[in-house]
Formats: sequence, C-alpha cells, structure tokens
Amino acid sequence: MIELYNMDNMLFDTNKKVNLVYADMIYENRDLRWIEKYWQLLSKDSIFIVQTDYHTSAQVKLLLDSLSKISKGEFIDEVIYKQEWGGVPKKGFPIKHDNIYIYSNGKNWKWYGDRIQIPKATAGTKLDKKGTGLKTPCSVFDDLGNFSTLDKERVKDESGHNIRWQKPLKLINRLFLPFTDEGDLILDPFMGSGTSAKWCKNNNRDFIGIESNKEIYEIARNTL
Repeated sequence: MIELYNMDNMLFDTNKKVNLVYADMIYENRDLRWIEKYWQLLSKDSIFIVQTDYHTSAQVKLLLDSLSKISKGEFIDEVIYKQEWGGVPKKGFPIKHDNIYIYSNGKNWKWYGDRIQIPKATAGTKLDKKGTGLKTPCSVFDDLGNFSTLDKERVKDESGHNIRWQKPLKLINRLFLPFTDEGDLILDPFMGSGTSAKWCKNNNRDFIGIESNKEIYEIARNTL
C-alpha cells in the first residue's frame, strides 16, 4: 500500500496507526505543532524520527522529550548526518550536518542492528572479538559520502533544477531498516520528491506520504 496526498500536512486525517514517522522537516519553520499531531498516530512501541538542523534542533528535542515521557517512551539517538559539499562562510566553522532525533512511543521498540552492519577498522585482528569484521554504525553518519548536486539519484523539476532538500536512499535505508519489518506502515508528512516512498516500495513497507507543493508532489507520484 502506497498512499500519497497533496495537501497541508496539518489538514491530514487518518484513523490508521503507524509504525514509524519520518519527518525531514523545513528546518527554519519554528511552528512545531505538527510534531504532536503526528506523534498521536504512533502505534505502541513505534518510532518517531525528525531530521532538522541548528535552526530548530533544541526546540525539537525538548518537545520530543516531553511527548516521549508522557507516552512512557524514550530517547533513542541523536544522529549527526554529515555532508561536506557546499559553500563556506568567511568566518567560523562551516555547518555541514543535520541533526536527526530518534524517539520511541514505548520501551519495546524493534531493533535489527545486524541489517545495517558496516566494515570495522579492526577486522581480521585480535580486537575483532566476534570475528565478523563488521559493526553497527555509530551515531555520526560520516561514512555515507556526499549527496552532491551531480549525483545520479538527484530528482529534477520541470526547469531542470534539483529538488531542494532531497535525501539519498542510503540514508533512508539506515534509518528505516533497523526499526521496521516488512508490512509495517511508515508515514512521511514532508514527503518531498518521494525518496522515503521509493524505499518503502522497494522494501515491502506500506507508506503514507504528504507533500504540500503540487509540482513536487506530481514528481514524486510520477517517479513511483
């Protein structure tokens, strides 16, 4: 099941409960009412993921701390998604990362870390005690590489320009795969060009996506 909606996500209504909410939000938007709205759609022991940056990271975390406490859930991780490309300021350190907050609605959330293992530096040595040569990635995702403007995965609009804020499938895979099973329902209230929808279609997850921009919505729909 893949359901796509072209509408304001604050007007969306459903009686379905979801297993994971992923929101790559508009980072400069400080109206966070949508977080509480979509938190209420979580089934027991499900996952809520918000991707943002320094504009709203503090406010997002405080709100999610409160919601998870009320529902007897918990803070799971703050992930740093690192990107090196782009311009730099004349002064100060270039800001080249997103903050990704992962919370649960309950204590017994799913975790399949074996699905996202990566090679470890100590492979083949005495320090590789399990002998697999693999490890679970740490919370700083600096191994995924840059998603440059020239990447073949980039989606373009009618004028030939890249869709803004698109995220790569390899990031979505790392965020979704360890927390969900086939047949689970994932909801994205800021769907954009549909990367999360494409991942769900390819990995046998049900999906609900909401995008307010008509042109970008049509691009996502046509891509699927």
